Amino acid sequence: MEVPADAYILPSHLSKVCLDPLGLCDVENPPVWDVIETSIHVFRSECPPPNIHQLPRLIEDLSYSIHLDGHINTQYLSHFLAERYPDPSSPLAQTTLDAILDAALALPKLFTAHTMCHLGEGHPICELSVAQIQCILAHQILNTLVRPKGNNWGCGFSGWYSEPQALETAVSGYLTALFKYFAQSPIHDATSVTYQYYSQASGTNLESQVDDWMKCSTIQLFDTLTIEPVSSSGVPFPHPSAPSTLVASNKFPGFGPSCTQEELVTAACPPLLLLGAILVNPPVPSNAALLVYGPVPLTHWQGQGREARRTGATITKHHTFLFLDAAELDTSNKIYPDLDLRCILRDLQKLYLGFTALRQQGVMEAASPLWGAGSFGGDPFINTLILAMASARVGLKLHLSVDKERRYSSATSASTEKAQHLLSLLQTLRGRNSLTIGNTVHRLRCLAKAVKTHPEGGVDIVDAFDSDVM
Repeated sequence: MEVPADAYILPSHLSKVCLDPLGLCDVENPPVWDVIETSIHVFRSECPPPNIHQLPRLIEDLSYSIHLDGHINTQYLSHFLAERYPDPSSPLAQTTLDAILDAALALPKLFTAHTMCHLGEGHPICELSVAQIQCILAHQILNTLVRPKGNNWGCGFSGWYSEPQALETAVSGYLTALFKYFAQSPIHDATSVTYQYYSQASGTNLESQVDDWMKCSTIQLFDTLTIEPVSSSGVPFPHPSAPSTLVASNKFPGFGPSCTQEELVTAACPPLLLLGAILVNPPVPSNAALLVYGPVPLTHWQGQGREARRTGATITKHHTFLFLDAAELDTSNKIYPDLDLRCILRDLQKLYLGFTALRQQGVMEAASPLWGAGSFGGDPFINTLILAMASARVGLKLHLSVDKERRYSSATSASTEKAQHLLSLLQTLRGRNSLTIGNTVHRLRCLAKAVKTHPEGGVDIVDAFDSDVM
């Protein structure tokens, strides 16, 4: 059975074999699928019948049988299941367990080629039914998938299963959303979710790109940007009015036990959990964007980081997610890497590509964090300008969440003497009617030159940006 070069091989493929250390099958090195089927059949045949509290034991057996991992830690998962389903024989608990196991067993019927092509230029669209999504999620739950090449996050949920959990409130919310997806969504639902890869040609020289953006001299910088004050405990997901979300993703997209915006959003909408697990062969190129859209379950959250919490409400509605990775500046050894024109243009072009993709899908509004100004170390002032330019050029209304308590120092040295509230600074900047995309790019280019002439630091970014000399 020939396998495409860009394909992910599913557990039902005949090429997948394992050692079967528990001796579930009667042959040596049996197909992985035979071991999975037999494990679930033996589990279900136990007397008395197993309940959802015993799911971690099945996960442990499959992890050992397929991956020879006899040390997977499922203690937190056990505690979560005991708390969420105090009566394991209840209809809800039994329905959820049956839905997970039935979904896992449906793999050969739902994926007849026993493979899935990675998203890329040669395979830009993947459309999956709810049944197919639940099937892959079930195998992620059971830990039967193998991490694809380039994936450094993993494709199962062992990070959510182990104890202790540093962010227990968040992980409990992640698991709740996952298990509710099986309890609430019918397995044979005909609706589908689309995963799409967008890319643009690269290779245009830097000055040509700068000139192209400077030609946008009549487009007002802040025509489409709305700055929305939030607190670290009150950031809403999903946005109350925007039908799409810009996800500040990693170039190795995925999920985990922390609470970055990417991890929270991905876990709050279970169909997104497939994206970084097996649909993408990372790293995502700098000239590419990922889009996911369709009728999806959205679990409502508030807050970010340690203050993030699931509010309990789950709705199913059409939503679009744009996954874009910003330039990674946190590891740069430059004095002020944000003003490297290559970084500015790289992020401008990526945002322009992603926002254009949204408009092509008929999306007119999107909610966004301060993209690139979190764990990747980007300057929030510069990144706001980049977000404003890209959204204005495309004509996409952008709802930008800004922490009203966040302080910002605009000096390129380490001094924090001039730290001020970022929100006030951005609101003042937004009130200026003279800024266009063209003259903003011009000012940023002049800023880049000013920083180069002061390698020791000491340039005030905001003062220099506002300078009449610009």
